[in-house]
Amino acid sequence: MRVGDTIYLDYQAATPLDERVLQVMQTAYATLFANPHAADHLLGWQAAAAIDTAAAQIAAVFSLQADDVIFTSGASEANAMALNTAKAIASQTGRNEVLIGAADHGSVRNEADSSGLTVKRISLDGRGAPDPNHLRATIGDATALVSVVGVNNENGAIADLGVMAAICKSHGVPFHADLAQAPLAMNVDLLGLDITLATVSAHKLYGPKGVGALLVGPGASELIRPVIVGAGQQGGRRGGTMPTELIMGFGEACRLVSIDGPAERERVSSLRNRFVKILEEKQLASLVGEWEDRHPGNALMHFYGQNAADLLARLQPHIAASTQSACASGTIGPSHVLNAMGIDREAASECIRFSFGRFSDDSQVDRAIDYLGEAIVMS
Repeated sequence: MRVGDTIYLDYQAATPLDERVLQVMQTAYATLFANPHAADHLLGWQAAAAIDTAAAQIAAVFSLQADDVIFTSGASEANAMALNTAKAIASQTGRNEVLIGAADHGSVRNEADSSGLTVKRISLDGRGAPDPNHLRATIGDATALVSVVGVNNENGAIADLGVMAAICKSHGVPFHADLAQAPLAMNVDLLGLDITLATVSAHKLYGPKGVGALLVGPGASELIRPVIVGAGQQGGRRGGTMPTELIMGFGEACRLVSIDGPAERERVSSLRNRFVKILEEKQLASLVGEWEDRHPGNALMHFYGQNAADLLARLQPHIAASTQSACASGTIGPSHVLNAMGIDREAASECIRFSFGRFSDDSQVDRAIDYLGEAIVMS
């Protein structure tokens, strides 16, 4: 999409709010403003019913039930809740280790590092995804929880969740997957994969910012420890008044993904492939990582001899893209994801992540390539 003079190619940082989602939210703001926990009048009941409907829409994308959805303020809080389960397990069983992916999101890494537990990192395979073989060699009797990113937010690599879930199950260890990027990349059957806990976020799938969810697999409810206790809302699993309007937008966004997801992935993948191939043919850049098992919109590109931050600065205001994930944007030093992939500091400083989505089109691809060529000539 274009916003003024800018071509938006940063969908993995945040997706635009879909107009259909906005319409649902506007209706909710106008008519469903009552507190959904107000149990003594019709308007409260209606707001609560709308939340139940949205929960079912979200759960359906992951083959779960509405009761399996715990609404949070976003993916970071949901990830914190998952790490809280590790601390609870440690206090009950003495298992004091948590295993996380070497390229996991900062919200997981920082929560794990501040948990007081022993943290071990699962190395990456050749694609840049968590390596199941290293997980198999690292997991043990002291492991309280395994947490990995299901679809990496920088390199786009899709983890082998089924294999890792099976490894965890064989050791009796709960498995958490950060799936914030997953709905736009793949079909996810949490029940079939036997994943204990999963994180999702509305603003990664054309919904509003400020709302996410922790999805709870069968038999895992007793593991939940809230970050916000509040007054016991959501069955005591997460306190605070639920934001009806945001939740309804989240539900509508998931409903749209459930209808259009496969076709949209194919179209977005085609745009991404064309972008990458033209850049490679022009010898302007090359794709980092492999084509297979990758987020359909992700194009992490290496511009040889070009400092990525400087190149992006020259591209302003024409292209919105990122040198690394939004949570780390502006930090000094190379991406921890690229470092975990074994990419040296100099090469890492020459990489830019472009990500395509629902409102991308061929004309934007062509113009973005032109801008890149012009900016590189200017260097």
